[in-house]
Amino acid sequence: MKSFAGILALALIVVAASVGSAHEPPGEVFYVPDVPENAIAVDGDLSDWDVVPDIYWITLVDHFEETVRGIGTDFDLADFNAVVKNAWCEANNRLYHSADLVDDHLHNYRENVSRYDYDDGWHLILDADHSGGDIFNGDWRDLPLEEQRELFYTEGQLYQILVPPIEGYWDFMYIEETNWWLVTGQDVTGSFPHPDFLDIGWSRTGETRGPGTYTFEFMHTPWDWMDWDGPEASTIVTLEEGLIIHMGFMMKDWDETEGGYEGSYDFPPVHNVWRNANLNADFELVKDPTILWETAVQTDTWGRIKASMLE
Repeated sequence: MKSFAGILALALIVVAASVGSAHEPPGEVFYVPDVPENAIAVDGDLSDWDVVPDIYWITLVDHFEETVRGIGTDFDLADFNAVVKNAWCEANNRLYHSADLVDDHLHNYRENVSRYDYDDGWHLILDADHSGGDIFNGDWRDLPLEEQRELFYTEGQLYQILVPPIEGYWDFMYIEETNWWLVTGQDVTGSFPHPDFLDIGWSRTGETRGPGTYTFEFMHTPWDWMDWDGPEASTIVTLEEGLIIHMGFMMKDWDETEGGYEGSYDFPPVHNVWRNANLNADFELVKDPTILWETAVQTDTWGRIKASMLE
């Protein structure tokens, strides 16, 4: 069974000419392994992600670019670093994601709790049916509200998580016109009105304005169509081996003040991944027979990076 991991590691750098729709990076496909149901608890403790080998990791140093430069100097891994891991579960038809970040300045003190910027955060973009196209377009705001609700983030979603919660406000679908039913009703404990469709865990170490770490976890439903009127009007994608989905990630780093925007670290390295699903990366769902093999060495490697930065 070990040979599968070696073959897959090679596949990660092979051009996938069979993929038909546009995506970034061009010609490249990434992979998401299947995990058993209940293998990953969405609680902000990422130790159970040790089952995901490092060939599946999306790392800041290898995959992200600072596509928006703020007030800071050139990108420096000594100031900010991260690793993202993804998984899927055939048994419950859900996608799982985690982000583990280490930052030299924890920025968690925005005064307006409804502002989507002015604090460190992680954005997850998903187009589960691989349909592509615009998921956000500024021109849509000129349309009647009902028409807007048929367009904004219905065929692809942009989740954002900011921690720790401020007055219960820490995750939303980016704009108020869409998908309010999924996040309305959350409270400071992190509860949601539809936990079967969306569950989020997080943790933080360190003090605000000092060095520390964040961990983020998502478990969510892959939507083909996410309707404003609720889950009954929406349709779900059935996850299966070989399915290709679009995904993208954005890391927002803020430092000293509300004017201290260091920048946006994005994968794929095109900032408009949050607007157009065609700019997101192709991820193929796979079943890896080695997935439960011990991966402590890989976990220790990332642990050493975090520890050296915090020192």
